Amino acid sequence: MRVINKKNFVKEMLSGLEVRSILEIILTATGFFVMTLGIFRNDLLAFFVGGFVFVLCGYMYELKLTQARIWRAGLLGQKKVEEVLLKLDNRYILLNNLSLPFKNCDIDHLLVGPNGVFLIETKNYKGEISCTGDLWEYQKVGKMGGIYKGYITNPSRQLKRNVWELKSFLDKKSKRLFGSNEFPYWIQGMVVFTNEEAVLNTKDETVVILKVNDLYDYIKNFKKTKIPEDDIEKIASLLKEL
Repeated sequence: MRVINKKNFVKEMLSGLEVRSILEIILTATGFFVMTLGIFRNDLLAFFVGGFVFVLCGYMYELKLTQARIWRAGLLGQKKVEEVLLKLDNRYILLNNLSLPFKNCDIDHLLVGPNGVFLIETKNYKGEISCTGDLWEYQKVGKMGGIYKGYITNPSRQLKRNVWELKSFLDKKSKRLFGSNEFPYWIQGMVVFTNEEAVLNTKDETVVILKVNDLYDYIKNFKKTKIPEDDIEKIASLLKEL
């Protein structure tokens, strides 16, 4: 399989968080120093100002650490998907971190091959994840052993929106590329969970939901469409330039 890596939004977010975290560490330390100085000098203004800066910046730093853990988990999930797909032969082309122009649409992975176009939304949640229709719920075990509801975006809606946006974009290019008014190939969307500790409970789901270990077999056995080699290259070349 050939891999094309586009601009990685997740890595950019992590880099930005690291810079802001360093700044907040410096401000937290400064606030602590000023607060301590106020105690020794019996300066209430310095004590309260320093204490305010210390508490606020310390809180903001903790938030950045939480955000960084979430983004790192997402990045790890994306790497797992790519590792699984590397077993595919060179007729397949994988585009990672694809964004469509002028659209709020970030696609984790788009795989183009002889048996279809596959849009993959990657999730690295752990815990018990339930999907009934388009309703999602998420429970996980905390550090102290308690069970609580976690926050999960709606992967079904996110996936459907991305498939629709990609289809609309390719429809506009199809006359020039394929001589047709609409994109002639089926786009198969799927939500892939990559964390080994994820437990999936699904019922009447409206999208394809898979564990990462099932992804390769699903793609190899997919027979809904056939794409000639020339058209695979056309699609990949078009999206590579975005």
